[in-house]
Amino acid sequence: MSEEKDKFAKRREEQQKKMKQLHKLQNSRIKPSTRSKLTGLLIALVVILVIGVIVFFEAGFVRRLTTAMKVGDEKVSTAEFDYYYSDEAITTYNTYYQYTNGQYLPFLTTKSLKKQAYNEDQTWADYFVEEAKKSVHNVKALVSAAKAEGMTLSAEGQANVDAQMTTYAAYAKQANLTVNQYLRQSYGRGVNEKLMRQIISDIMLASEYSEALKSRPEYTDEDLEAYYQSDAKENNTYVDIRYLAFSKTDDKTLEEAKAEADAFIEGVKTADQYAEKAIAELTARAEAEDSSSEESSSEEGSDTETEITDTTARTLVSWSSLKNRDENLASWAFADERKASDTTVVELTDGSGYYAVFLDKTAYRQDYKTANIRQIFISVEDTEDTEAMEAAKTKAEGILDEWKAGAATEDSFAALADQYSELDLEGGLQEEVSNDSDAVGEWLFDGTRKAGDTAVIASDEGYHVIYYIGEGREYWKIQVEALKRNADYSAAVDALEEQYAASGSSFGIWLRDEPF
Repeated sequence: MSEEKDKFAKRREEQQKKMKQLHKLQNSRIKPSTRSKLTGLLIALVVILVIGVIVFFEAGFVRRLTTAMKVGDEKVSTAEFDYYYSDEAITTYNTYYQYTNGQYLPFLTTKSLKKQAYNEDQTWADYFVEEAKKSVHNVKALVSAAKAEGMTLSAEGQANVDAQMTTYAAYAKQANLTVNQYLRQSYGRGVNEKLMRQIISDIMLASEYSEALKSRPEYTDEDLEAYYQSDAKENNTYVDIRYLAFSKTDDKTLEEAKAEADAFIEGVKTADQYAEKAIAELTARAEAEDSSSEESSSEEGSDTETEITDTTARTLVSWSSLKNRDENLASWAFADERKASDTTVVELTDGSGYYAVFLDKTAYRQDYKTANIRQIFISVEDTEDTEAMEAAKTKAEGILDEWKAGAATEDSFAALADQYSELDLEGGLQEEVSNDSDAVGEWLFDGTRKAGDTAVIASDEGYHVIYYIGEGREYWKIQVEALKRNADYSAAVDALEEQYAASGSSFGIWLRDEPF
């Protein structure tokens, strides 16, 4: 037992010794020299940490590795998101600048977009983030669908990608930068040449798949008729109508305005009678305005008289556009019982007066046959320049004479179009041309055209050498098919975006670069 007690005693002594050493260490004071060394080490560690954080947030590779969005199974990096975000901002700015000639700018490029209001609820940064999300979702969904079908970028599409990259290289050289430096400055720190090529390739493939998706449906006449009746009637059914407003004023009551409208329309049976009365009424109004102006001004009036013309006749007025003008007017004009030459007085929906109305043509759709043609166009920069127009006419007539002296076939005309025309059309072919009521339209749709007819026609743009191939489809079918095709395409894209759902990463989007 004594030997066992000795073991416990030794262990206790060792434990007490360790406790004393620990206690001594805890209560000892650090020497000044040691403290200085430790402080220096701590500062160095903090500096290294700060530098590391700065490098982390500045590094382009971090943005290429960080996920900003996910569309379907595909991850979209912050760097890629940067491109779409910057592109939205730059495009918006340039659009405003172009259309206002720099007189109105939507936001300042010298101030953070996060500090500039787009509306009551969003900054410009918020707005561009949301628009970029939509663009990324749309492109990636279309690309995913294209790849699922085994579709790859066409040779033409690849050539467009190469051309765009060549353009970036030219911009970079002009700025005395490498391509990567230029792309980094333009679209964000993570965007480099490799990523940019992938982005442009995606956008190009999405565009090609989009066109394929839009062109796939084939519609019968029955399909178009059904869509017209259900969805396109309001915007593609028209009347030809004349109306003149008689409104109450400070000097005229509503009852007096109605009496004037009633007196105006009384006895009107034809469009010519309406036009004659309209000119008289508009002339009287103009004279009254001139008289009022002379009374309120000491300046001498002008000796020049303004010719008054009938401005009341309106053609191709759709239900929707007339409804926007006045709902009561549209309801009367498009009523099933309407007949040509009907007249009435309609109270304005807002109660401010009355319309005196004459209906030239009841509801119709544009069912005329379009024209298929080939065209050789010779442009003239200033069509008021008599010499330039004469030279263009001589050239156009010479081309037609050359055609007549040859095989004088459609194919030979197409060959001349490729040689001479300034329009970028293969063989000068234009199918399903509508009647734009210009000089060319007057010739095409004068009712006497037959296949093989030719003409040289002057316009306010130059001279046109026309070869008439024959009739195309009815114009209303072309209008309705375009509407239905767009609607079906939008539904197909919506379905793809639902199939390839998008989600965002707050941190990845926050890490984006600002475009300015």
